[in-house]
Amino acid sequence: MNRTSELLQKISDSPDERAFKELFNLYASRLVYFADSFLRNHELSEEVVSDVFLKIWIHRKDLFEIENFKAYLFKATRNTALNYMEKEKRLRVERLEDLNENFIADNISPETSLISKELSETIDAAINNLPSRCKLIYNLAKTEKLKYKEISSILNISIKTIDSQVAIAVKKIGETIRNHIDKGNNDKLFSILLQLFIP
Repeated sequence: MNRTSELLQKISDSPDERAFKELFNLYASRLVYFADSFLRNHELSEEVVSDVFLKIWIHRKDLFEIENFKAYLFKATRNTALNYMEKEKRLRVERLEDLNENFIADNISPETSLISKELSETIDAAINNLPSRCKLIYNLAKTEKLKYKEISSILNISIKTIDSQVAIAVKKIGETIRNHIDKGNNDKLFSILLQLFIP
């Protein structure tokens, strides 16, 4: 049982506020950035995430009916953000290309700790320079480790579109790694890096 499951168990069994706070701290910052992609307002995005977690607390006894809690969180955050936009009479986000580029997750995974700082920064920059839609989808797939089906449900786009956007991201990141590394001497390292960054 992973840590999220343990926390959900504690919260659903009894009103364990410490477990709830830990759960909130585990996901809140990522969800705020995600909400900010729609709202373009950091304070309002924080309100959205607070609202999502308030509903989770209220309905805590039903938590184990949720099949994938992380996917549920992102979908609930998206829906709540869109509801806030409606209430505030803001323009709806009609296309993913219009999303703010603030959704920046921790792109460098623990496995890459041996990669030089310079290369890490180069790869991070390559990810952050991806087109908005491409970066959002890549981060949900790779950093958040959500399945394509879950991303499709969260963003209301086809799995084919997700596959295409992830392929674009991987190609651009791969080109960045190739340009940074001397191919003649580092084919093995290049292969390892691609495995780390491809979802």
